[in-house]
Amino acid sequence: MSRRLADVGEYRVLERVLDIVREHVGGRGPEVFGVGDDAQAVYAGGQWLFLKIDGTSASSSMYPWLTFGDFGYRVALSTVSDLVAKNSRPLLLASSISVSGERPPEVVLEVVAGIRDLAETAGALYAGGDVNRLDYDDVVVDVASLGISSNPKPGAPFREGLVAYSVKCLGLSSIPAALYYLKRDPSPWGDLLRSIARPEPPLKFLAYSDLVDASTDVSDGLASLRRVLERSGSDLALTREALCPEVVEFSREERVEPEVVLSFMGEEYTVVSAAERPDLPAVRIGRVVRGAGRIYLDGRKLEGGWDNFLGFRAR
Repeated sequence: MSRRLADVGEYRVLERVLDIVREHVGGRGPEVFGVGDDAQAVYAGGQWLFLKIDGTSASSSMYPWLTFGDFGYRVALSTVSDLVAKNSRPLLLASSISVSGERPPEVVLEVVAGIRDLAETAGALYAGGDVNRLDYDDVVVDVASLGISSNPKPGAPFREGLVAYSVKCLGLSSIPAALYYLKRDPSPWGDLLRSIARPEPPLKFLAYSDLVDASTDVSDGLASLRRVLERSGSDLALTREALCPEVVEFSREERVEPEVVLSFMGEEYTVVSAAERPDLPAVRIGRVVRGAGRIYLDGRKLEGGWDNFLGFRAR
């Protein structure tokens, strides 16, 4: 393995990390759930106790039009989405905020208020956390979340023949990313960007989660889906109806092919699941077919997805 993370990418490293974790878990058997999945759990007192931690820096993940409150909200939402994807109800959040001493205290308070807002929206308790010093100018936020479940759902397999669902239409997250990375003028899209700065947690999934076979969060966009499909030995055939109308409008107005727009899908904060039933109260986005981890839209293979070290790249 190369010594530079910028060469190998996040998921090559995570594969090695998981080797260590699996060896550590060893013979603990059925009381451990979800190693290598969105969130992990242990069986305790007749319930599955889930834990998820996630974090990022403002320099790498905060669009110029977001506030620090939005930033804190979104970091917290990323952990809650992972819990919900496992059919786990969020209970408790805690944070660790690292910041340069040259920043005003209001930055920390804005981040904390954003995390609190997400906790209240998700019906969970925010218990606070610590504040640490950085010797460079940035704001780094880590959020840990606890959840509980009586019927956890695996990330795979997405089996051939199952119907694919999402809590909401796909692709809204690709619009701010495409604007930013393609260096387009965001001002015509200002109203949309404000409306999606704080997405709702995908709690609607819990209304039908017991009926699905497998489910995953798609915080890394197409890359998230591709990983569970590879593990399942399947492909996903998306329908055009899976796309949010705003994505179609953006593609037309900015003259960017829908396939290119979707390659920038990342912080989607939804749950994609697969089930036998054709009538779940969710957005039906396509069908799972036999394959090897590919995603298609109208017969055209989709590329892209997010990697924390490689950025948005076709993989």
